[in-house]
Amino acid sequence: MINIKEIEFKKFSEINKNDLLEFYKFAFPQKYKLIYKNWEWIYRVSLNNIEPFVATHKKIIVGHAGSISTKIKFKNKLFDGIWFVDFYILPEYRNKGLGKIMTRKWMNLSKIHLTICNDHSLSVFKNLDWSINKNYFKSCNLINPLKWIPVLNLLDVKLLNNLNFYKYFKKKNLDRSVKFYKLKGNEKLFDDLFKVKDDNNLNTSKPKVLRDQSWVNWRLFESPFIDYYFCFLIDSSFLVVSIFNDGKKKKLNIIYSFYENNKYKDLLLNNLINWSIENNIDIVWVEINNLEKNYKIKNNYTKNFKINFACNSNDEILTSDELENISNLEAIDSDVDILNFNKLNNIINI
Repeated sequence: MINIKEIEFKKFSEINKNDLLEFYKFAFPQKYKLIYKNWEWIYRVSLNNIEPFVATHKKIIVGHAGSISTKIKFKNKLFDGIWFVDFYILPEYRNKGLGKIMTRKWMNLSKIHLTICNDHSLSVFKNLDWSINKNYFKSCNLINPLKWIPVLNLLDVKLLNNLNFYKYFKKKNLDRSVKFYKLKGNEKLFDDLFKVKDDNNLNTSKPKVLRDQSWVNWRLFESPFIDYYFCFLIDSSFLVVSIFNDGKKKKLNIIYSFYENNKYKDLLLNNLINWSIENNIDIVWVEINNLEKNYKIKNNYTKNFKINFACNSNDEILTSDELENISNLEAIDSDVDILNFNKLNNIINI
C-alpha cells in the first residue's frame, strides 16, 4: 500500500546521479541519454537558479518535473518564468493525487508558467484554471513525399532522392545574395548580428519571450548540438536552422529568425525551400505561427499541426489573460526543438 504522505521532493542536485539515470531509462527511454548528459543546459538552471525536482518514495524516484527558466518582457519590465517539461510519474503511483501535488509544487517555483503540451496534459492544466490558446500551429513542407510512403522505405535513400519530382518541377534558382553559414566557427559574426536584434531594445506592449544576448548564448552557442546549426543570412535578416538525419530522412527545422521586412522574409523562406530541394532535405519545419495572422504560411506549407499552448500567471501586472497572447511564441523556447535530436544518427556534412 502506497501512502502519499511518505512522498518526499528533492532538487536534482540532491539526487544520486546513478539513481536519476536509472529512472530516466525507464521514464524517458527515447531520450534518457540526452537529458542525463545535458540537463543543466536543457533546463537553463543558470538563469534563475531554479532546479527541476523529483518525487521520491522510500528513497526511490517515482516522479519527475522538469522546467526551463525564461524571462518575459512586458511593458518594458522583465518577469521570471518557467516552461513546464518532462513530467512523469511511475504507473503504480498514478491516480493517487501525486500529479496534482507535483503540479502545484511546480507552480511554486515561479509566478509565471508556460507549456506546449498534448491534449491529456491540457485537461490537467484546465482543471488548475490555466489559460489556453489553441490558435497556434506548426507547419511543414514535405520536400520529398516519397520518403513518407511506407512501401518505399526499403528502397535505397539515394534512389529516392533521385526520384524526387520536386527536383525537376519545383526547384528554382537560388538567390546568391542570401549567404549560408555554419554557426560553429562564426560566433563573432553572429554575436554582432544578434546584438543588432537584441530584444532588450524592443517596446513591449504585448508579452514577449526575451531573446537577448544571454538567451542567444545559452540556446545557440552553448548548445551541445551547435554542430547541426546553420544560418541563412541577408543583411541583418536571418534564419537559424537545425539540420539532422534520423537514418532515412534528412530534416530541417527553422529554430530562430529575424526579418527586417516582409521582402526579406519572403526571400529567405523561398531560398530556404529551394536550397532544401537542392541539398536533398526531406522535410522543412517552420516556426510556430498564429493561425489568425499567418494565412500565407499556412497556405504555402503542405501540412499544418495545431499546437496546445497553456499558461498561468500569479503576477498582478502580467496576468494570465495577457500572457495567453504572447506575441513571439516559439518551440525553441521550450524543449520541442531539442527533442528532435532524440533520433539523431549522423553528422550532417554539407
